[in-house]
Amino acid sequence: MAAVSEKYQHQAPLPFSPTELGDFHRFHAHPWDTDDQFQAGLRTITQTQAMDPSFSELLKMKQYYFSTRMSVQINLDNYLSWRKHPEQPSDDPNVPIFKRFDEYNFDTDRKFQQGLPSIIGQLIKDGKSTLDKAALQKEMTKAKAFYYARFIELFDFPAYLGWKEMEKSQAGPACPYAHLWQNKGKGSGNELEEDAQKFLTTTQPLSTGALQVHIHSPATKNSFTGVRLAKMSQAFAEAKTEESITSVYWTVNSGKSTHNERDPESEIVTKDEKWFSGGVTVGAPSENAESKQDSAQVKERLRQYYSLVDEINAITNEHGKPVVRIVDGIVSLSAAYLAFGAAGQRVITENATLSFTPSTTEAINSVNNPFAGLYLLAQIQANSKNDTSARPLPKGVAHYLAFCPDYILRGPDLRKLGLADFFISSSKKKDIDEAIVSVAGCPPPHTTQAIRMALNAEVVYPGPAKIDVWRSEIEECFGDAVSLKDIVSNLEKYSNNWSKSIRAYIASLEPVCAELLFKAIEKTAELTSFKEIAQLEYRLTQRYSEFEASTEEEKTTKALADLGDFFVPLEAEEAELFNFDFATYLKEHQEDKELANSVSTSTSIGENGADATQACPYLIGKVTANGESVVPSDHPQIPGVDFSDPEAAKACPYLASKEDGTQEKTEVAAPPPADHPSIPGVDFSDPEAIKACPFLSAKNKREEATVMAAKEKEASSAMPSDHPVIPGVDFSNPDAIKACPFLSSQQQQLA
Repeated sequence: MAAVSEKYQHQAPLPFSPTELGDFHRFHAHPWDTDDQFQAGLRTITQTQAMDPSFSELLKMKQYYFSTRMSVQINLDNYLSWRKHPEQPSDDPNVPIFKRFDEYNFDTDRKFQQGLPSIIGQLIKDGKSTLDKAALQKEMTKAKAFYYARFIELFDFPAYLGWKEMEKSQAGPACPYAHLWQNKGKGSGNELEEDAQKFLTTTQPLSTGALQVHIHSPATKNSFTGVRLAKMSQAFAEAKTEESITSVYWTVNSGKSTHNERDPESEIVTKDEKWFSGGVTVGAPSENAESKQDSAQVKERLRQYYSLVDEINAITNEHGKPVVRIVDGIVSLSAAYLAFGAAGQRVITENATLSFTPSTTEAINSVNNPFAGLYLLAQIQANSKNDTSARPLPKGVAHYLAFCPDYILRGPDLRKLGLADFFISSSKKKDIDEAIVSVAGCPPPHTTQAIRMALNAEVVYPGPAKIDVWRSEIEECFGDAVSLKDIVSNLEKYSNNWSKSIRAYIASLEPVCAELLFKAIEKTAELTSFKEIAQLEYRLTQRYSEFEASTEEEKTTKALADLGDFFVPLEAEEAELFNFDFATYLKEHQEDKELANSVSTSTSIGENGADATQACPYLIGKVTANGESVVPSDHPQIPGVDFSDPEAAKACPYLASKEDGTQEKTEVAAPPPADHPSIPGVDFSDPEAIKACPFLSAKNKREEATVMAAKEKEASSAMPSDHPVIPGVDFSNPDAIKACPFLSSQQQQLA
């Protein structure tokens, strides 16, 4: 309490006892916005009122709650008097030192980073390898303070802790609506803007630490073309050659959710709209789903895919450097090994999904691989045999997942099946970024444990696994089946929709493909490594592709008893499966033509058949070397046009003037009116604070409505009736009229 009392020593005496001062601090720092009981009571009271409660009314509600729930009586007059006084004397000589300690960059201090292994080793020795976030932060702060006081400058650590507590108390929210803009998680991490020309960005550590690899092409669902796989290989290669790189931290801009603010009492509904990857693609997309892919290109793309996955595995298994993946979206099966490969640390959020049966999430031009995911099914099968938990995985679960249609695996099931190592909330991605980067400087062989400690501090319970619901049925129908026919026979014992849907799906499959998949899953029990199972997957894909290309007569003469022929190795091809020369490939493929074709064939043609970009005064001059128009992707939607260049919207005189354009606008908030109550701890220079305040937001809406009406009136008088309609342009906006050469010239003549 010394630090608490000292802060008043240079102020005029206050008529409050030490007990009362302590009560004021507790009342002020109480987390009102996260107290579910208080918020529920507040909603009950205010939902029947025509107007939101005033500041004084809210304060009285808090006082009543605190006296009944906490058995602490608060005198509001005294409390308001107390709040007028500064929390910390401005002339305290310790504060500058405390702030220098807070701002010191320990991540770039080589001596501190070299000492991290001993700190982490001691924590593990003391049985603290699974500390929660607060405890881990406390231990790391203590270590930093010891180092700072010894090697940088001496300071009073106990006094620092007291100062931090007072700082938190002073920053505590006073308004019950503060949760709308304060105390949130740090968001989606360091997600860069969409860039059609630059698929990924890498960031080297300043001294020693993690190589940060970030993919940022959500408009293409982060799909992997040949060039993109080669660029990923090029990025990961640095981790194998640079000694300063202790690990790889791989994140993806999975796109923005369209979810609105959810009512805390409403049902949680997950909307699958974020993408880790839309899959490994080959060639330009075709509207004809039956069109055949070039077999040589498919082979090349599979070699690229398997080679990249093997390189990532080698970083962890051979070089001892963990690869941390943050999976925050849909993972198409054709790219599943990149997200859920066994090597490294796999971190998922509530947005991560995977399905082992074909679905609409797979791109039309995804590489043709009917046995994709075989390695993951093998891992699941192995996990089910070794599971000794209270509720082990059901026997036969791998076959079940392969033949259960539209079974979307989410966080709980991905963790249960052993496909993910950590589950976190997507709102905490920024926290994870900071935590991993801060401990990644710990050199091998301690890096993995340091990163796991940081991740464990953010882990949350994902919920119950859906697969447990069908445990007994899965074991009865799939557990002891020795053939696909046995599975169907067992399923016929049930007449529910679950059984009917699986039987219908199996019946819809080409018989040879279905039998091969069943036997392949069994065959993987004899194999142990990724390379062996990837070779089997490739072998079956190529053999089955040849089977599909044969005549109907040849297919009918090939009895199911000959399925063993499909498993005969393709020795020459399989020997070259994991040594693809990405460097040469990049030299020969300077441009990602697959992506360019994908964009140009999608929506670049207007309704009249002409290139729609030629209608835009900005894009008409943008052409590539071969004369094709450059079609950007995140340009505001115009019927018949799909833009991908972020600069297009900024340069376009029509769209740049629209309020909902892609160009960011600096929001300047008007100061609160004189009659608005002053709320200590709330900064009304923040536009979000004004939006959240029921008093100001209502006032601003009225003012906006008045301004909009004036604009519409001005526009209606300025825009002539013979002006052509341009899709995507709002001519009710006066700025749009000014930007139009036709209208602006008319206005000048009138003037």
